[in-house]
Amino acid sequence: MEEVFLLLASLARILLEVLSIAMMIRVLLPIFFDPDGNRIYELTVMLTEPIVAPVRALFVKLNVGQGSPIDWSFFATYLLISILGTVLPSF
Repeated sequence: MEEVFLLLASLARILLEVLSIAMMIRVLLPIFFDPDGNRIYELTVMLTEPIVAPVRALFVKLNVGQGSPIDWSFFATYLLISILGTVLPSF
């Protein structure tokens, strides 16, 4: 049973890494390329927005970061993903 748990934790860690990379691509791509019509950018938005949206809604509800040029909800989501990846056990 422990092996199954470790396997699932490893799978979750891999998925969190993929999500983390997608978030970094989503942030960096508009700096170098026009995101309009860019399929890679659209893919990263499709992958990351379902994760960022609840945090963004919470930040709007709590009035955190409103009026700031920085998307603090995106930063907080990235931080939560990093923490989750660190807390998960590994082989």
